[in-house]
Amino acid sequence: MKKSILKKIISICLILAMLFVTGCSTEKKEQAQNTDSKKKITVLLPAPYQSIVGFIEKETREFEKETGIEVELIHMAWDQVADRAINELTTGGSTYDVIEFDNAWVAKFIKNNWVECLDDYVSDETRKELIPGLREKFSNDGKLYGIPWHNDTRFFMYNKKMLDQAGISELPKTWAELEEQSKLLKEKGLAKYGYIDSYMQAQSGSNQIIFLTYAFGGKFFDDKGQPIMATDPGVKKAFEFMVRGLNDSKIIDPSSLTADYESVSNVFNMGNTAFYLQAHPNSYQLANNKENSKIVGDIAVADYSPSVQGGEQVCLTLPEAMAIPKTSKSKEEAWKYIEYMTSKALDKKRAKEIGTLPMYTELFNDKELLDLYPHWKSFGKQIVSSRGLPDLLWYDEFSNILSTEAQKILLKEISIEEGLQEIQDKCMKAMK
Repeated sequence: MKKSILKKIISICLILAMLFVTGCSTEKKEQAQNTDSKKKITVLLPAPYQSIVGFIEKETREFEKETGIEVELIHMAWDQVADRAINELTTGGSTYDVIEFDNAWVAKFIKNNWVECLDDYVSDETRKELIPGLREKFSNDGKLYGIPWHNDTRFFMYNKKMLDQAGISELPKTWAELEEQSKLLKEKGLAKYGYIDSYMQAQSGSNQIIFLTYAFGGKFFDDKGQPIMATDPGVKKAFEFMVRGLNDSKIIDPSSLTADYESVSNVFNMGNTAFYLQAHPNSYQLANNKENSKIVGDIAVADYSPSVQGGEQVCLTLPEAMAIPKTSKSKEEAWKYIEYMTSKALDKKRAKEIGTLPMYTELFNDKELLDLYPHWKSFGKQIVSSRGLPDLLWYDEFSNILSTEAQKILLKEISIEEGLQEIQDKCMKAMK
């Protein structure tokens, strides 16, 4: 009798043990399946400078907590990002779900059908509130393909103390006024030159020449993308101004021919020039840093940039955006990441924490931000006239042609007419 009861107890225990093991096994399988089904995206972005990298990393982890979407964030130098992104898109790979979308890549990425149109994702409110120049830079035929995450717009600044000492009460609104004021400042020994710029044979050189051409109402290409710089009057006027300023009136520092952006900033901060035509967003802070500048407290930001007749104005914008590759297998999750990282709330938070320029027009009038950065009020007035680089499939070739051939014109090795015709001829060949 006792043996029979004992056998029953042992049998029951064995059954329970088997059920327990089976249950644990099933639970582990379910956990494994849940882990396998967890959404994951890969994001490829450049690292402009350390503070931005730290902010993006931190907020990416917050995004993971809020959404449960795992993010592999790849940060590297811009050139490396460019190589990876373009190689991946060219070969039709699907490694990345969110990629860097640089302002110079717009035509190439859109016309090759490499990136997703975001019209079905972005709200009308967001589209409306983005700074027009930034929104338009990443649009084509009214369709939006990228959301800006890094605002690199340039601004007109000046040495107010110099102008006050010269008895100049009003900042120049036209290029003619800027030229006359520069001459006066030189005559009075207050400035060595009116300004220094970057006309070197590099990207910065072509950027500045493009800006000045815009500012003189010039066009390098017609509406069909055909080169017209040899016949466009605005392009000729821009080059006449540069040639005269470098060689005749000498209001432009001759080292502009070899100066990069850092050199331009350094010369201005040493108090050798009066005007800073297209200052980087952080130039104001640098000019007010005693370790880097001799003009602390002397500078101001204009409410406008110079133009031909004081009317139509322009400032150059070189923004970066986030885009979704056509080959991404997680487009919905990719959009959630872009939406989170480029939201107006996060844009303001980033501006407060590390001083990066906002992407939304409204934030340039935000009291909390203006208390921190009063000069942003003037930035906001200039930024409505921001304009990006020309959209060309072959932009890199154009930039190289322009910066190289422009040197011959600026050095007066050839006439302006001959030089512009040479640029146009080389552009025609590059297009073919």
